[in-house]
Amino acid sequence: MKKYTIVSLAALTFLVAIAAGTVSAADTVNAVDTVSAADPVSSRTLVCNVVGTNYECDSWSNEQYSVIDLFGEKYVPLFANNDDIRDARVDRLAKLILDSNETHMIKTGEKLDLGHGYALEARQVDVDFENVWFEFTRDGQYLADQTISVSDENNKTWTVTLDNVQGENDIVVMKVRVNQLFVGVEDCIVRIDGIWLIDYANVKTLNIGDEFGEFTLEEIISGVDESNPGSLVFKKNPVADNIYDVVDTNYECGSWSNEQFPVIDLFGEKYVPLFASNDDIREAHVNKLAGLVLDSNDTYTLEKGEKLDLGRGYALEARQITDNIDSGKVWLEFTRDGQHVADQNISVDYQNISVDSENNKTWTVSLDNVQGENDIVVMKVHVRQVFVGTEKSIIWIDGVWLIDYANARTLNIGDKFGEFTLEEIINGVDESNPRSLVFENISVSDLSSSTAPGKEPDKSTDKSTGSFTSWCRDLWTCITMKSKSTF
Repeated sequence: MKKYTIVSLAALTFLVAIAAGTVSAADTVNAVDTVSAADPVSSRTLVCNVVGTNYECDSWSNEQYSVIDLFGEKYVPLFANNDDIRDARVDRLAKLILDSNETHMIKTGEKLDLGHGYALEARQVDVDFENVWFEFTRDGQYLADQTISVSDENNKTWTVTLDNVQGENDIVVMKVRVNQLFVGVEDCIVRIDGIWLIDYANVKTLNIGDEFGEFTLEEIISGVDESNPGSLVFKKNPVADNIYDVVDTNYECGSWSNEQFPVIDLFGEKYVPLFASNDDIREAHVNKLAGLVLDSNDTYTLEKGEKLDLGRGYALEARQITDNIDSGKVWLEFTRDGQHVADQNISVDYQNISVDSENNKTWTVSLDNVQGENDIVVMKVHVRQVFVGTEKSIIWIDGVWLIDYANARTLNIGDKFGEFTLEEIINGVDESNPRSLVFENISVSDLSSSTAPGKEPDKSTDKSTGSFTSWCRDLWTCITMKSKSTF
């Protein structure tokens, strides 16, 4: 049989899926996971063993080939035609495309699609001598051909070997077994009952230090015998700390547009570090957070006695509205779950448009004993105008800012948020050195295996077994954090 030179240039890509969860034994068939109790993250090692498995085709059932499961995909270490299992090249891997005992019927001139661009064509049938001429192609390009005798039981298998596959020669890339030949009046049909194929064109040569997602290849162990056919040892890469800064933003209300408040984005939700009425920006308590309920410049109209629902149980009621020639007044009450929290009379001076007059249109609600802190700003309301009619009295509100102070939380080192642990709380020094929360990823996937070296794993077909899930999800997105100046 002729040998054909194929130059392999494409690289094999290993896919590590990203999502939190565990991995079943089916996902990592021959992986052994070791963890140091002292350091469960940085000392995590993944050992992927090469194992010998029997071919699916019954005619080859007494033969074995080497296979290794990497991150949920089966790969075959390259081996030559007469190699022993222990001689397989553990550092040169090709994806296993097919290991099938399914029956395929091919007419003369018909192509069988093997996947990944590979195909097998029955070019010609010699009825008298019961011979079939096969051609093996990739992306329509010729690779190899062979005439197989159906009458000779020993010659019913075509083993395709190629040279210069990642620098190796006589490498087995495909096996085909012809079971029978049917000759009809018009058509000749070839019956195939076994196909084994690797993606030799996309073989990857591995080197120490190669990275695969969260893992780095640390050691390549060549095979010693059938019980120790080789291994790949990976070490989990250190997980970088996740640092989330408190940053400053302006209020939405136009009347407060020159003022700022602090905010931090965690888990896609905005939180406000508690700050007192006269605090400087850097004095906000980064370890005491309340959810931001409202930061709005929408216009609201309230009649006397009407309540404005602010969300999360909070409400604002116009208890009383009065008016005279020069000014109007409104008595506002702030409640939570129907219970009184605070109230205030706000004056709207029609004649005086000074800064002081404008400031009087804003009610800043400050409360004591919010997570042990006093004079904490929990709400701001801006009244734009008061109207008193013969039948109705109405006020216009064009700015509301509110935090969920009742559900504020004090953070401590070691607190867990999903798969992250709070590692450090950094208090701000100035605007160029903001307050920050530093989280460390501590979750790891269960990479345990039920298969020891030498034990036969589950068979692979042309259907992918899927990728195992990674332990790290990006739980924090779009860091848009905000801060406040003095009121």
